[in-house]
Amino acid sequence: MQKRYLSIAILTVVLAVAGIVGYLLPSGPVAGDKEPATRRILFDNAGGPVVFDHQKHSQLLKEDCATCHHESLQKTPDKALACASCHGVALDDAFKAGHAKSYPQESCVTCHHYTLAARQWGHRQHAEDFGVDCTSCHHADTGIEPEPQNCANCHDAGARPAWKAAEPGTPPVLADAVHARCATCHQDMFGKAKGCANCHELKPTRKDAEAVKGKVDPLYADCTVCHVQKSADKLIPGRMDAFHGQCMGCHEKLGKGPFGKDKCAQCHTK
Repeated sequence: MQKRYLSIAILTVVLAVAGIVGYLLPSGPVAGDKEPATRRILFDNAGGPVVFDHQKHSQLLKEDCATCHHESLQKTPDKALACASCHGVALDDAFKAGHAKSYPQESCVTCHHYTLAARQWGHRQHAEDFGVDCTSCHHADTGIEPEPQNCANCHDAGARPAWKAAEPGTPPVLADAVHARCATCHQDMFGKAKGCANCHELKPTRKDAEAVKGKVDPLYADCTVCHVQKSADKLIPGRMDAFHGQCMGCHEKLGKGPFGKDKCAQCHTK
């Protein structure tokens, strides 16, 4: 009698373990699935593993992949990158060096989303409308500049702004020289990305919602060219912050699912 109960107990434990393992392990697509992405995904982390039901979320939201996989505006699953492809554990030098080679070209425009086009500038407007004297912008020191001339004659016009003081004896690049002069009167226009539009035409590298076009301009490839007050690691959240922001932000917006900091156990299992 005891042996029979022991056998039943062992079988029950084995079936329970198999069931748990089968639930936690990621599973592939089933026959008839239109979405080739993994149905369930296991995220293992120090806070406890999270089982994400990819297929359920996709069916409930009835949205295209770009709702969560925002790196591409294409609506097909094969264009969606894994979150970890963009949001690394740390935005260190190795990540920066490797991402340019590992990303598909159409994904570059997610972060490098603008190119600064022609400057909206006029000498006559400043001189006649605002009464600005030439030496207010050009060097008053005739030893540097005997007469006002084209700034690009001395300042490198092909380099991106460094947003820092030039080395003594070396003329700053044109962008830094112009920004420094303009800022003496227009300080309110500097410091935020949207301020660039006051002088520059912003050309979006994403043209429409159906297709991703445009290439990254090397002159403006560095985030800090426009986002002066924020470093790249502040603009691109790490993996944990990206997941939390995406998941909890969506839950809070819809008013469904866990999104408060006291609801960790509803996603994380231990």
